[in-house]
Amino acid sequence: MTQVRNILIAALAAASLSSVAHAQASASANATGSITIFRPITVTKTSDLAFGTIVRPGSGSGTVTIAEADGARSVTGGIAALSIGTSPTRATFSVGGEGGQTFSISTPATMTLTRTGGSETLTVNLTPTGTTGALSGTLGSVGAAAYGVGGNIEVASTTASGAYTGSFTTTVAYN
Repeated sequence: MTQVRNILIAALAAASLSSVAHAQASASANATGSITIFRPITVTKTSDLAFGTIVRPGSGSGTVTIAEADGARSVTGGIAALSIGTSPTRATFSVGGEGGQTFSISTPATMTLTRTGGSETLTVNLTPTGTTGALSGTLGSVGAAAYGVGGNIEVASTTASGAYTGSFTTTVAYN
């Protein structure tokens, strides 16, 4: 009888351990994955920033300005604007990428123009039409946008005559 009782106690103990072991030894949950893929963003120059041809002031200094919104040229301080040579224009850029997305525009505050055949320089204060933009269209389609960059240059009566050139880099990035 003692042996049967011990077997019965052992069986009950094993059964209780078995139910405890199965009582929450594992659990499951489902998760999903996702990704959104954009086409690369691009920027292409469509026109350069050109101040055209001017006559420096006879004394003092003046300013030549190209409007960032429409490329209109204005002059102050005794500078004369001529209609010969390169036509004045703002720099313009086309942006392409994933439709409906916003982007940031980074343009330096200034650029330097250096006289061809010399070492004289002029500083151009650059002005973009904005620092952000939005591509046309919707997600899954090609989007497009454009922006412009104008600026101004101070020209003194002592500024060396000649052609001046330089460059600047503008960058766009998805927000």
